[in-house]
Amino acid sequence: MVDKIRYIQHYSWNSSMLVYFLKNFNVSFMTGMKKMLSGMLLWAALWMGVYPQACFAQADTGRKFIVVLDAGHGGSDVGARGSFSLEKNVALAITLKLGQLLEQTQPDVKVVYTRTSDTYPALYERAALANKVHADLFISIHCNSMPYHRVLVGHRYVKRNGKRYRVPIYKMIRSSSETGTETYVLGLHRMGQKTQAIESEMEADSNDVEARENAYIVHEKNYQQNYGGFDPSKPETYILLALHSSAYLSQSIAFADSVEQEFKRVGRPSRGVKQKGLAVLAGTAMPAVLVETGFINNPEEEKYLNSAAGQLQIAQCIARAIEKYKQAVWKYRSLVNTVQESFAADATAAPLYRIQLLVSSHYYRPDDRIFQHLDMPVDVEDTIINQQKVYRYLTGNFLQRDSAEQKLDFIHQIGFKDAFIVTYQQGVRVDP
Repeated sequence: MVDKIRYIQHYSWNSSMLVYFLKNFNVSFMTGMKKMLSGMLLWAALWMGVYPQACFAQADTGRKFIVVLDAGHGGSDVGARGSFSLEKNVALAITLKLGQLLEQTQPDVKVVYTRTSDTYPALYERAALANKVHADLFISIHCNSMPYHRVLVGHRYVKRNGKRYRVPIYKMIRSSSETGTETYVLGLHRMGQKTQAIESEMEADSNDVEARENAYIVHEKNYQQNYGGFDPSKPETYILLALHSSAYLSQSIAFADSVEQEFKRVGRPSRGVKQKGLAVLAGTAMPAVLVETGFINNPEEEKYLNSAAGQLQIAQCIARAIEKYKQAVWKYRSLVNTVQESFAADATAAPLYRIQLLVSSHYYRPDDRIFQHLDMPVDVEDTIINQQKVYRYLTGNFLQRDSAEQKLDFIHQIGFKDAFIVTYQQGVRVDP
């Protein structure tokens, strides 16, 4: 029972919570990644100090529920582009509205921002901030964008070796018809398929969410040192990132699903919950999601994302999901407290059975030769009998009398013929 309580106390985020539980993702990991492992483990250790205890779910309902809000991109990293707006500005506006809404409607929530102006905190710094404040939830706000793709627009003729050849003419265009939201959690992708290197703005603005959201890493100062060997072009990088935060995957999925359900409730098209190797989520020691609030390169969506009404609606949806998730967490922590209190009460109320080996006026050390054949430690109690100081020698701590009786048979056999069982209640001996 004690082991079970310790498991609840220290590893409760790794088990299913009582509300919101989706199926756990079972992931098969690729081999041949050992050369990346040491760098990533160092990265994890530097960020989280080997998972500080406060990062795990504790039976502590006295403190506020801490939410870190991260407005994606910022500064020289503009993110995706619309016809008249930039992702970094839209993401910041929605993030600030969400934070204000939480402060006004959920006083038990403490809001921490990774940025409140047009600046660019490095991705590893955003996760490190969330870990430093022992956040319960990390939410990164973004806008989506559809990729460029090649379209045949005509043909032309070219001469080669004196012959004319008809060759196609292509134009790179970008779809503007996609719509809706999607929420990402950290996970695996493309098992066995290489990720294209991020070398141009067009690639960074592609439909590859990993490429777009991780692209700016290579522009950060000392990015190779800060990300422990993170290379956005290598699939093994993302596998190690998924390993890094797998402890929080179930809770991240649960919250992400709640966000998408809230979007659907107000009529927003939902593209669902997805997994990608996103660096901004990789170093977080708590449930973490990245929310794509809409497609900024869709003219109608861009208007919605830039409108006060649209931004407020998005903020309200995420705020409702936070409230539901928070209540589930409080309920779970309350249950942990109840179990702990119940266990403590049961432990003090339950009788404890010990075996008294002998009583003697002579003092024997617990490691004396007389006890050498026992396989349990010996305790010594002193007491007064007939106005004379004597010593009682006891062994064992049994919750069940049957167990004590079985051990007593063995003790009789090794020479302690007068040994018998005594009972203690709340630390006090209750029989002679």
